[in-house]
Amino acid sequence: MKKDEEYTIQDAFIREVDEDLKNDQLKKLWDKYGVFAVIFVVAALSLAVSYESIKAWYIKRAENWSDAYAVALNLQTMGKYDESLEAFNTVIDEKFGAFADLARMQRINVLLDAKQQDKAIEELKTLAFNQKFNPKLRDTALIKLASYAMEEKTYDEMKEMLAPIADDASNAWHSSALEILALSAIKNNDKETARSIYEQILQDHDISDGTKERASEILSVLQ
Repeated sequence: MKKDEEYTIQDAFIREVDEDLKNDQLKKLWDKYGVFAVIFVVAALSLAVSYESIKAWYIKRAENWSDAYAVALNLQTMGKYDESLEAFNTVIDEKFGAFADLARMQRINVLLDAKQQDKAIEELKTLAFNQKFNPKLRDTALIKLASYAMEEKTYDEMKEMLAPIADDASNAWHSSALEILALSAIKNNDKETARSIYEQILQDHDISDGTKERASEILSVLQ
């Protein structure tokens, strides 16, 4: 008998013994628990297969919508605004989590690029005051809206609009809200309030050096 054939026979014998042991274990399991053992095994296998299938589907779906979002952005960059809006609408209509929320925000940028400011501002208002919308993106929309609204609103109106962000030092847009309020105060000829806000910015340890530098420069002019 050749050596390779000997190993082959040994491997086959080991596999056969292993199968016998497994069958013996299954028999003991059946003898002890009967049909419940079979149900348990089948259920466990089904759950495992289902979980893996769902996970694979979810990952594939996320990849598809990230690709769709990227295509929409590319169309915007190319200046194909109508096609870009249509592509973002597809992502939004499918309501696929974060991509749908981001698409709603990016639609506004497309409208602004397309010189459709009135439509963009209306959509900003819709998102900025929608309590069901993603909180972080809602704050982004509110800051963007405030930057446009500053031209026509009084300081008190701006303060009321931005209070949720301006009064929350932990908010990522906190310093931006303060800067907008300071500029609104200047626009409404309230230099004292503007100085107070800029001084607040300079004293805040969590505000960036770049923001503080701008505040310092404007303060020097307001004195």
